[in-house]
Amino acid sequence: NAIKTIEVRHTKLKKNVAGLRVEQATKDREMKRVVAKLHEQGSKVEALEWFREQQNRRFEDIERNYIEAVAENKKLKEKVRGLEGEQATKVKEMKRVEDKNQELSTTVEKLESELRNHKVEFQSLLEMVQILSQLQKK
Repeated sequence: NAIKTIEVRHTKLKKNVAGLRVEQATKDREMKRVVAKLHEQGSKVEALEWFREQQNRRFEDIERNYIEAVAENKKLKEKVRGLEGEQATKVKEMKRVEDKNQELSTTVEKLESELRNHKVEFQSLLEMVQILSQLQKK
């Protein structure tokens, strides 16, 4: 009877061990799946960290380019103001030259008119000299 009891216990223990082994195998498979999932998640985290670093570099580049563009824009605005000042000075100079040119044109017209008057007077005098010369010959 004692042997039967031991055999029954042994059978129960075998079943328990077999059940524990099946349970352990299931847990081992689950553990492998979890480890694989963790590895996959770790790879994704690494990829996201790399992507974040790339984005940060791009943002730094954009920020640096923006600062450079603002500085260049400021220089260009100063240059434009300088050129506008030069242009205003040249416009004033052109106006002054045009006014002087108008004055000179008026002066030239007066001198040409005087010259015509003198020419007419000279022509009259020349005619008188010719008439006098002819009278003297007679």
